[in-house]
Amino acid sequence: MSKLRVFMRRMFAAWLCLILPSACSVNPRFLLPIASDQKLEAFLAEEGARLLLVSENAHIPMRYNFYLVKFVREDILGLSLGGHDIFISYELTRRAYTQQGYRWLFRHTLAHEIAHDVLGHAGMTHVPTFNANSITGSDLGLLGPAVFDNYSRTFELAADRKALEYWQRIGWDCRIWIAILENFLEQNYLGDAAHPTEERLRQAIEVCNSADRPAAADGRAPLTH
Repeated sequence: MSKLRVFMRRMFAAWLCLILPSACSVNPRFLLPIASDQKLEAFLAEEGARLLLVSENAHIPMRYNFYLVKFVREDILGLSLGGHDIFISYELTRRAYTQQGYRWLFRHTLAHEIAHDVLGHAGMTHVPTFNANSITGSDLGLLGPAVFDNYSRTFELAADRKALEYWQRIGWDCRIWIAILENFLEQNYLGDAAHPTEERLRQAIEVCNSADRPAAADGRAPLTH
């Protein structure tokens, strides 16, 4: 999508918010601070396609759109608002393009957001469920008085579980997923009520152990592409 087209859609949406605030809660996707970078957009689309091919929506990959977003809050890595639109942090994607460690965090985030969309979570959210650490419209960089409904803890854990299934179908080692969450805890990132890191880690270990994947020759998780 061209920069001019994105700008015009965002300006129209912002104007619509002023005269009809309720419209922002219906379709805030065009109010997000979308970034334009052809190289990173192609990288994001390619990685997204790999995950879609092993998902339940493998028959409709052309309906998906992937966007780079400069989220205001740096710990927001991805977002799914339904409608097969997936939004991923520009900064995370930029780092993932050249750095292996960030690439796995990027794949972790991308699989999670695709899982939200496949599971239809956006269509099941009706009432905002804010808490002390929840994400707000201003955190995302939304223009105007937009309303953002956070997903529940149940939905977040379900998206994690589904995303891990996609990883396993591709052949990515689920222990890398576990290592990501362990690193969150080491950095004292406990998440919030909807994203409890310790509970996400326990679930990941359970799912990974049930997969019964063989260990790498040196005992470490293989960082495959």
